[in-house]
Amino acid sequence: MRGQTVYLAAAALLAVAASPSPTAWCFLIVYLLLLFIRRPPVFLPAFLTALFFFAYFLIVDHDNETSLSGGRRTLNVRFTAPPAFDGDRMQGVVEINGERVQLRYVMRTRAEKEALQAYLTPGTVCRILGALERPQSASNPYAFDYHRYLRFQRVHWLFLPESVDRSACARARPTVAERLLSLREAGVRRIEAHLPPEAAGIAAALIYGERRQLDEEVLAGYQQLGLIHLLAISGGHVTLLVSAAFALAIRFMTREVAVLALLALLPVYAVLAGASPSVLRACATGMIVLAVGWKKGTIHPLDALSWTALVLLVFDPYMVWDVGFQLSFAVTFALLVHFPALSAVRSLGGRLLQTALVAQLAALPLLLYHFYEISVWSVVLNVLFVPLYSWILLPLALLVAAVPFAPFVWLFCRLVAFTNAIVRFFSADHGLTLVLGRPSPWCLALCVAAVAAAFLLWERGRLQRGLAAVAAALAVQFAAPYMNANGEVTVLDVGQGDCTVIELPGRKAVYLLDTGGTLDIAREPWRKRSRPFSVGRDVVVPFLKAKGIRTIDKLILTHDDADHIGAAPDVLRAVRVKEIVTSPHALPTVRQMARPFSVPVAAASRGQRWQEGGAAFAILHPEAGNREDNNGSLVLFARLGGLTWLFAADIEKEAEQDLVRAYPHLRADVLKVAHHGSATSTTEPFLWTVKPRVALISVGRHNRYGHPAREVLVRLKQQGAIIWRTDQNGAIRYVYSEKSGTFQPMKP
Repeated sequence: MRGQTVYLAAAALLAVAASPSPTAWCFLIVYLLLLFIRRPPVFLPAFLTALFFFAYFLIVDHDNETSLSGGRRTLNVRFTAPPAFDGDRMQGVVEINGERVQLRYVMRTRAEKEALQAYLTPGTVCRILGALERPQSASNPYAFDYHRYLRFQRVHWLFLPESVDRSACARARPTVAERLLSLREAGVRRIEAHLPPEAAGIAAALIYGERRQLDEEVLAGYQQLGLIHLLAISGGHVTLLVSAAFALAIRFMTREVAVLALLALLPVYAVLAGASPSVLRACATGMIVLAVGWKKGTIHPLDALSWTALVLLVFDPYMVWDVGFQLSFAVTFALLVHFPALSAVRSLGGRLLQTALVAQLAALPLLLYHFYEISVWSVVLNVLFVPLYSWILLPLALLVAAVPFAPFVWLFCRLVAFTNAIVRFFSADHGLTLVLGRPSPWCLALCVAAVAAAFLLWERGRLQRGLAAVAAALAVQFAAPYMNANGEVTVLDVGQGDCTVIELPGRKAVYLLDTGGTLDIAREPWRKRSRPFSVGRDVVVPFLKAKGIRTIDKLILTHDDADHIGAAPDVLRAVRVKEIVTSPHALPTVRQMARPFSVPVAAASRGQRWQEGGAAFAILHPEAGNREDNNGSLVLFARLGGLTWLFAADIEKEAEQDLVRAYPHLRADVLKVAHHGSATSTTEPFLWTVKPRVALISVGRHNRYGHPAREVLVRLKQQGAIIWRTDQNGAIRYVYSEKSGTFQPMKP
């Protein structure tokens, strides 16, 4: 059964994933059927393994509950790890009554920040007044689900302190894990003290798995180019460290004692390196290989990897949903299976190229599912970066961390600057990515099958045919939106702002109506965060990429308020825009903003109409020459999906009166409520004319303006309209065919 444990590990992985996922259920059933037909001897063990892990996950998930309750109270908070400081925000997982809780605190002064940074070490216990709140679940399609993420970390609450008083804190005796985390923090700070920020970020990532000093643009570039694995501690790091430590140890002790010492030290290193899934995989695999070798035995590499997966799933079955866990095991599995073919390649360059290609193919379905795009440069850059990091940067980082000798520091900094410049060149300056969107279950299955076929054909000497199969699967994914008979209108939750995506059936056209945006408030330098929230980068662009939207036919910017156009530059950088349409008042501002992107800009006014893909659109307001701000914003009327729509932008009472005078018989089934539900809009005479059946309100949670106004909600209810609002319901989608459709709020 050498090398056969992999069938059991695959069954376990699919069984855990199948608990909440119908798609994974289908994969599990198909997998077991294939085993029954092609591998009868392993079918029964795999079936029993799947049954065990399915039941085990249900038990673990059932017990993953909280004993705390929400509200404002004073609590004893234990810092079990160093909190993270980013500008004026401090956050980290703490312990309250034996339960893990996510703490988040905004500091008031620079002196307070410096004091807390120096004092809050692992083992510190503070008595703090604050509020326990439930974390928010995802409010937009394809968005990061913070509530789900924290639950998988066994965290059920956010703790929001009103203040953190050092006089109410005391240092308790730290646990072993807390001592190790203190050592880790000290090591990271030592690196930061001896290296400039850019080099310190790379060194800390390579040695301790800590990325807080990494420039966000560089980090995004590594991810975009498929190089992010180089900044994660994995098998290569552990193999290098274990080999070096073993070679040194056997000079002073017997081989058996050296192996036992390494077995004891690897769990310690896992904690020091951040205990990410890739670190745990590498360390657990190393321990299994060492343990077998200690008994003078051997173990098949696939068996070692498979036993590692089984052990980690028992330790924490939620790891199945971690992207790092998925990529680490998928790529390692592919490299091990394909190792005989790789070892047959004689030239170093050819072996590096084929290794990079194996890794890219293995990761392809996961990259598409989680990140929606692939980089054309990935394979070539991996050929350059993998040996550079493995043979030069990693050993040099270890040397610099241990002995910060000036010539070594200088060399390391120059190499980091060189690699970062290459990353910026191929990601930001000359990026060449294929945005394909998140695959549907059947497209994902097709992609996985194509990758498997490619490896089989490769081993038979038909690599070109295998790559052609993968290219065909990607072509199907590329074309899928153009074969979709459904259209969609999505009002995204962008907080206190407006953003609506209109996608016509068969991808005949895509229109983006406003982009949302956040006000750029001037902050003191110490308050500035490394990666402040951006509506465009964090909400709008990921949604567009997940949908596979590469081109926007019309970017309609209703007026130039920041909450309507602030995220437009992010959209213009990420997606091709054919033209921008805006109001006469906003024309100069929008032209200036669009100039670096060479996108034509035109002002629209009442009377302009167009038709596309069975849908009709018309600009109802403003009149030509209108130079007002809110009352001069564009009002769009549309007929699509069997309904009439009125997108009222930020118009107020006066503009509503003008609309009623110009269009006394104006009716709309769906009203995109003006100005986020402000009391100055959505007047009774306007509603009597329009008579909406559905009202959509785009508004931020707990906004300082009191939107939507109570009187507006009363008027809409008196009109009999169904009200959906983004602060309560999240994004609101209308998925339609030719004549009818269904509203699908993210949070009913």
